[in-house]
Amino acid sequence: MLRTPDINESRRGATMAQDPGQALADPALSKDDGSEIHEPEAVHDTGEDFGDATYSWNIETDHMTWSVDAAPLFGLREMASLGTGTSFATLVDQASPTSRHAEIFESDRKDLGTGVPFAARYLVNPAPGVRFWVEDTGRWFANEAGRPRLVHGVCRRVLAPTAEELAIVTKRHFDPATGALTRADFCNSLAHAIDANAKDSRGIVVMMVAIDNLAQLNKTYGYQVGDEVIAAIVRRLRSTIRRRDILGRYATNKIGIILAPSLAEHMEFVASRLGSAIRSTPIDTSAGPISAAVHIGGVAVPLEAKTTMEALHACEEALTDAGERHDTSFTAYCRNPDTQSKRTTNRESTDIVLSALNERRIRLAYQPIIASQTGEVAMYESLVRMVTPEGEWLGAGHIVPVAERLGFLHLIDHRVVELALETLRERPDIVLTVNVGVATALHPDWMSAFRAQLALDPSVARRLIVEITETSLIEDINAARTLIEGIKELGARVAIDDFGAGHTSFRNMRLLPIDVLKIDGTFIKNLARSADDRFFVQTLLQLARHLKIETVAEWVQDEETATLLTSWRVEYLQGDFLGKAHDGVPRHKADPLKLTA
Repeated sequence: MLRTPDINESRRGATMAQDPGQALADPALSKDDGSEIHEPEAVHDTGEDFGDATYSWNIETDHMTWSVDAAPLFGLREMASLGTGTSFATLVDQASPTSRHAEIFESDRKDLGTGVPFAARYLVNPAPGVRFWVEDTGRWFANEAGRPRLVHGVCRRVLAPTAEELAIVTKRHFDPATGALTRADFCNSLAHAIDANAKDSRGIVVMMVAIDNLAQLNKTYGYQVGDEVIAAIVRRLRSTIRRRDILGRYATNKIGIILAPSLAEHMEFVASRLGSAIRSTPIDTSAGPISAAVHIGGVAVPLEAKTTMEALHACEEALTDAGERHDTSFTAYCRNPDTQSKRTTNRESTDIVLSALNERRIRLAYQPIIASQTGEVAMYESLVRMVTPEGEWLGAGHIVPVAERLGFLHLIDHRVVELALETLRERPDIVLTVNVGVATALHPDWMSAFRAQLALDPSVARRLIVEITETSLIEDINAARTLIEGIKELGARVAIDDFGAGHTSFRNMRLLPIDVLKIDGTFIKNLARSADDRFFVQTLLQLARHLKIETVAEWVQDEETATLLTSWRVEYLQGDFLGKAHDGVPRHKADPLKLTA
């Protein structure tokens, strides 16, 4: 029978374990020039004794418990990363020669009932630029199958690393494709540069260079050619900056640069030189000459950012701003009240909408769409609404722009479709249309979820029309066609929404196998007074009839417009004049509208 040890017994066993640091120690180790190896400032080891922390790790549940708040010992502000063995493992630096996990799971020793002692010293990297050694000793205990199931141990920070351990910390790792530092080493070098130049009045400059349209380049020429372009850009950047400046591959298409020391006022000039060096001549590749361009974000340290994380976040924000602008390829981060206020508003708006999603306060309202020849309700458009904690219903204008701007519109789209299908299952007597963003619908996850939801009752697909906005379809007509065909194969119909507002030509209208065309309301609201709008709508209707596509006129605001459209044989009419959106689907049909054809 297995005996479960207590945590104090494990600690006694840990004390008796051999110190692996003794095997690593080699006082004779030195640099090639005979000088002593010093611990770099990037390690941020002040010599402070943080004490030790005893832990228990249940391997079967992956849960870790600690005797004290161990966050300061590991350079953390909170305990979240220490709560499981999996999250703890992410703290171990890639340069570390071993880890607790390796010492336990790669051991060939067997637990005879009293546990198996282990000892490890490993390098941790809890934040960019923060690296230090930890000593971890304890015992692990096996389950009936002989596999590790429970670990008791104690961790303490190593205050006097060996020469060999210091050599590991100082060794830099390079990206094999470009020769630039890896992301981790770039971050560590940035932390060292901030500390090393803290007393220099010039400060330092950090830049992020992003390669434009790299995804399209990879798609067109292949990833090998893409790598050739990236490597060539790094070489051009290196030839432009000083020898002491540092380059790192921060992400697939992002190159980080540390100019230390450097004045903030020189940033724009340097960015201009970097951009010109990239654009000056095409890059020779195995696929032939390829022109490349970049956009750049920069930040001055410590003027606009104090720490490594602040500098990296500021660079990312400046880079995003540069990518969104058309008048310049460079933006310098500037911490001003307006920008900070905007970010605060964005965070608050995100919290409001995501909370509504999580608390199931995203609902649907339904606006009737009228059959012009009978005046009866033919279908309803599903419109997204958000219910506040106080019970107030807010329209799409409070939800969609925020979600679109901050990158979680797909969550809204998924929920709207889910609600629409629930309504169709509850109400077998109605037809619904539902809006889905093209970016959402083109993602494989959406089609998989859509297919799974329809599997609950495939028959509802016949009463569903998926609306896709016309302005987005033109970006990739082949992908749009594949999407529409996929939706129709599941039994639903497809409508192009806001037709005429974008750039889709009548030719592309023929290429897409749509069932319904919704005419943009801007051409309808002034129909009675605008000869140009009347010509456009009549031309569109003629083509739609030829292609056997049904039409819906949006924003119908008065009887004169409704009568005119009816006489032109528009199949369906929609607008507040004909029926406003309701929080729920009406239980009874409304009286038919009397429209004069």
